Amino acid sequence: MADDLNEEDRARAVQALNLKLAGVDWHTIASKLNYADAVDAIEAATAVADTQYDGLPMDPLRVLEVLRYDRLQAAVWPHAMKGDLAAVDRALTIGDRRARLLRLNRRSED
Repeated sequence: MADDLNEEDRARAVQALNLKLAGVDWHTIASKLNYADAVDAIEAATAVADTQYDGLPMDPLRVLEVLRYDRLQAAVWPHAMKGDLAAVDRALTIGDRRARLLRLNRRSED
């Protein structure tokens, strides 16, 4: 769907995704960006999210959380790499939460 959007609608969908990743609720996003309702905002944002997520297929809410964790990790990573121990701890916490979300810590069923 994201590929079918014109430039203006795609920019609005990216804005909707950015607002959602920042924790804004769907009704506020729809109102702020002039979507007919929250469902339209959800559909637009998740279509754009799918183009930004390159992992295994999963439900749209998990994709949004993975993208949110990616942004948080990117924000603390430079500080962690400079030896800021609080940032290192935060990066590890974000990584752990991502692993739990993606169920990477489950034992193999082999």
